[in-house]
Amino acid sequence: MAAGCSLISASTMNSTNASQSLLKKEDRQMFVELGIVATSNFLSWEGHALFGQLLLADPAEAYPRLGLAYCKMMGGQFEEAHKLLKSSIVENSSFKDYALALRGLAFHLAKQPEELVKFFKSSESSLQENLPALGMFKTLLESLP
Repeated sequence: MAAGCSLISASTMNSTNASQSLLKKEDRQMFVELGIVATSNFLSWEGHALFGQLLLADPAEAYPRLGLAYCKMMGGQFEEAHKLLKSSIVENSSFKDYALALRGLAFHLAKQPEELVKFFKSSESSLQENLPALGMFKTLLESLP
């Protein structure tokens, strides 16, 4: 993944309520990108540290949970990832389709193809309505083992 390229779009990051956040929008975006790049390069402990700090800074926001879930997946902790992605904070946020895409990725990485097919069929219409989330899912499937 190229530096400066994020799996979560900048427009989605804008949905975070900046007035209640300790971090500016640009800072959040930079930390998310750093965490995803670190985790994608098999440095999940560094990504985990970044997303853990983001969760402390913005505890009511969904995006740190998505990052932590991605770290958990890359570390083989698929059940923990699913728990984070199914939290009410995530499911009631503008990130819910990204969470669906990441849950699909967790099934893929856990080598559960039947679950992936079943999950994708149940989530397909929602993902089709959010092309960036669907694109993220496809990119991850193509780039990871």
